Amino acid sequence: MANEIPNPELYSGLSRKVLQYSDRFRTLVTTLKQRPLTDDDWAPIEALVDVANFRRHGVFLGDLMEESTWAQYKAIINQYGAMTDWEGTLRRITETPGLVFLELEERNSRDGVMDVSNTVTIYQFNGDDKLVKLDVYVGPLGKRDIH
Repeated sequence: MANEIPNPELYSGLSRKVLQYSDRFRTLVTTLKQRPLTDDDWAPIEALVDVANFRRHGVFLGDLMEESTWAQYKAIINQYGAMTDWEGTLRRITETPGLVFLELEERNSRDGVMDVSNTVTIYQFNGDDKLVKLDVYVGPLGKRDIH
């Protein structure tokens, strides 16, 4: 199954920013397969984020909830992206003032196995429309052999 995240330019407001974030995240993960990331690689996604106040809550590399600052999250992405292929299918995107709810089917592949999950991520923005908080909820659906 291929990545099925729509073109962010087809959306407006904070929904566009969330889809831009997803697109730029995928670019970072893809780039990590070729080389380490530079500050220039991070610049497009950081343009969407209040890096000084950012917090991410949810599972990422393990089974327990983690809280990360932007610097910690960047380190996790570097670790995750170097060993995992990511793709997603948009299920629903809902925008309210200052918040966007993104529902995806996510597929993370590593070592010949694909983990499939339904996820809901709540993106919270500040008054300058910069991302300040991610709350990530994961419902595992199972594993698929990809050999």
